[in-house]
Amino acid sequence: MKKNLFRLVFTGLLIGITSSFALASHLSDISPNYWAYKEIMTLENDGVVVGYPDHTFLPDQSASRAEFATMTVKALRQENCNLDEYYYFKDVPKNHWAFDMIEKAHKFDLIKGYPTEYFSPAENISRLDAILMMVASVETSNISDKDAVDALKSFKDADSVPEKDRVNVGKAQILKIIANNPKFSDSVDPERKITRAEISYSLYNMRKQALQRPNPKLAEAMRPKFAEGIVIEPVYVNETIATIPAGTLIPVTLFSNVHSQKNKQGDVLIAKTPDNIVSKEKYLLIPKGSTLEGKVVSLKPARYFIRNAKATLDTENIAIYIKPKAPFGADVQLEKVHRNWFQKAVNFVIKGSKIKLNEGQEVYIKLTNPVKIDVTNQTILK
Repeated sequence: MKKNLFRLVFTGLLIGITSSFALASHLSDISPNYWAYKEIMTLENDGVVVGYPDHTFLPDQSASRAEFATMTVKALRQENCNLDEYYYFKDVPKNHWAFDMIEKAHKFDLIKGYPTEYFSPAENISRLDAILMMVASVETSNISDKDAVDALKSFKDADSVPEKDRVNVGKAQILKIIANNPKFSDSVDPERKITRAEISYSLYNMRKQALQRPNPKLAEAMRPKFAEGIVIEPVYVNETIATIPAGTLIPVTLFSNVHSQKNKQGDVLIAKTPDNIVSKEKYLLIPKGSTLEGKVVSLKPARYFIRNAKATLDTENIAIYIKPKAPFGADVQLEKVHRNWFQKAVNFVIKGSKIKLNEGQEVYIKLTNPVKIDVTNQTILK
């Protein structure tokens, strides 16, 4: 069943990419009759490539290796994937703006260094290096070496491609990954710097191929994750994005005490999910042990014969694995309710003679806004 679901996910993604659509260009230097118009506008709309503040795209401008790695990871929709380990290129320090994206490209076997330990992130990328990076995203074992070499012969400069790379470049040609730039349609030009228009054309076609036949590491990353755990509903799943509507309840376990007679405004509130939070289909939504953080926004202690205690607490964010904290909001429910769940700036009011919530106590929070989650990597989407 999961295999069939996997196929349906990829089919849905592919249909979304290849379906016809109307694009209105807001880029002053890209007209509807431009040779890569559809590809540029599609990827620009998806946030893979971007225009400049003056509303130009500069299609003939080149891109750095760091920029290209970033665009490739985004085209494959893996910018939110989990990094289990790091390679650490010697010339890409952790504070480099593209560090994570370069590491993710390496994780999926898309890039290699110069020869292995250096990446040269600021250097403009050549067509050959770009082609090799893109074709590496696709499982190409179904294409024979002979067919690949024969496909390469359609270029007048086929001999300029290094012998060790000819099979992969030929496979890229069969997969239509090599940009059909009218100015250079009969040449590979392996050492020429690839242009932004060529990048858009190539990434558009690479994504179609990779969604159909991803390399093994990408295939694993693109699969929805399933698990046993606390079932919440309703949850609506479209392709690989799950939407949890406002009003859903989720159980959490408190890791801090709240006492109306002792706490004060601004005190920290911490809670964790006691088990995996899953949909009825067993999609993993929020892993066990995810941490919610918040604070006491207002607190009025109980006064005998005068008033019951009142407290307003906000949960402000959630931390899943080693991902950046994401907004998370809900109202706390103390009554016994059916298990359900969460999202962005939570507010709940508790009333009683005294309010006492102990560490280890389970409470329920009620989502104040819908939450979207990528079920391939459990990223909360903003």
